Amino acid sequence: MNGKKTSLADLRVGVLVLAAVAILIIFILSVAGDLSLFGSRLKLTTRLSAADGLKPGDEVWLAGKLVGKVTDVTFIPQIPTNSDQKSVIINMALDAKEVDGRIRTDSVAILGQQGFLGERLIDITPGTTKGDPIHNGAEVPSSDQANLSQVFQGANDLLVEFNSVAKQLQGVMDNVNKGQGTIGRLLHDDSIYVNLNRTVLDAQDTVKQLRSGNGTLGKLLNDPKLYDNLKGTTDSLQAMMADLRAGKGTAGKLLNDDQFYNRANETISKVNDAADKLDKITAQIQSGQGTIGKLIKDDKLHTDLSATVASLRNISDQLEKGQGTAGMILHDDRLYNNLNQTSSEIVKLLYDFRQNPKKFLSIKLNIF
Repeated sequence: MNGKKTSLADLRVGVLVLAAVAILIIFILSVAGDLSLFGSRLKLTTRLSAADGLKPGDEVWLAGKLVGKVTDVTFIPQIPTNSDQKSVIINMALDAKEVDGRIRTDSVAILGQQGFLGERLIDITPGTTKGDPIHNGAEVPSSDQANLSQVFQGANDLLVEFNSVAKQLQGVMDNVNKGQGTIGRLLHDDSIYVNLNRTVLDAQDTVKQLRSGNGTLGKLLNDPKLYDNLKGTTDSLQAMMADLRAGKGTAGKLLNDDQFYNRANETISKVNDAADKLDKITAQIQSGQGTIGKLIKDDKLHTDLSATVASLRNISDQLEKGQGTAGMILHDDRLYNNLNQTSSEIVKLLYDFRQNPKKFLSIKLNIF
């Protein structure tokens, strides 16, 4: 066979090209986070109820910063015993230098998403000093969030409600366009426009009359006499206030004379003294002291008054029955008749006396 022999120089060039390609691939993988040449890897796991499209190679974030990749998504070996049990295991490879003990037992792994329709990712919340650092191979606690189907279902429900409201608004707008209801009549009834236009014209006419000084309001606004009268009244009030402050007149003396205040104070003191005395008298009466107190508090007075009232009632009964002298005087007609006859005789006697007084005044002297 006649073939071209490969020289040592060509072999060296080929090796250098392969080495360069290998270095470029390793560099690209290192920059992308799929391969770390110099840093150590931290392998952690977490459990979710559903992966929702999560796959190996998806990013793992720590507080929003890329720190690793998802290496595997598998189910737990056993069948879940209940629907609340998380049956999907997520294996993750993280950069130990980037993590640096920030993932702790109080950290939480959440299934997230880049944007609304972007790639899935695992987002881990940083831990605090209340938790212990999680070591290589440990499991990070997780929390399930609403998946896309739940989000879309909620959005669908919202759209249904919005559609129902839109239909109701459309019905209202149809009624308005037909001139039905209050708003429809306001928009379509020409009489409202006519009334408003008439009201505006009337208002303009009223303003014109006011400006021209017609009517009571016009005169009040345009007649300078009103201003002069008001100014005169104001000046009089100011003068009156000045007189009051100066102590002139009865009102001024009442406001500024200390003697009036002293007399009023003395009167109030006397009233207070009288009130104190009345309080003392009332206390004495309540305690049964003095004549009034004894009259109010003494039971004997009550007994005597009761006996007196009973006696008076007995006398009254006897008088009504015509018993005794007084009773006969009240009820016997003969006394009235006798008195009436006597009074008639006296009248006759007085009449005769006036007619012939000598008859009754004659003096007969007998000499022995």
